[in-house]
Amino acid sequence: MPCGVVIVDDAADLRLLLVFALGRDPRLTVLADVEDGAQAIEAVREHEPDVVLMDVAMPVMDGITATRLLTRDHPDLPVVVFTGYGDGRVEAEAREAGAAAFLDKTVPLTTVADTLVEIARARPVGG
Repeated sequence: MPCGVVIVDDAADLRLLLVFALGRDPRLTVLADVEDGAQAIEAVREHEPDVVLMDVAMPVMDGITATRLLTRDHPDLPVVVFTGYGDGRVEAEAREAGAAAFLDKTVPLTTVADTLVEIARARPVGG
């Protein structure tokens, strides 16, 4: 059974690329793609994904805040932070907020897919 993913990024072109690339992977189903953290919270409520792919720098609500709220309200939902800000401070903030993993946007799309599947399948049963 494919793992359901919600993609969160304010860059429309990148979201489109991710929807296309991840949607071609039979292990994944893209349930929603949204442009900010507030929309991510709504998408998670509506779609109940297995994993969230979360950008950091976004308008309305940033990815660190959204990750903190999602992991508080859905403790078994893994959030993979996906950002172009590859410095250690951002990664530390993401992990402190509850992120299950941190990926730099320079990684190949196959690495993104593999990471999402690995993390989603590691969720607790019934999570």
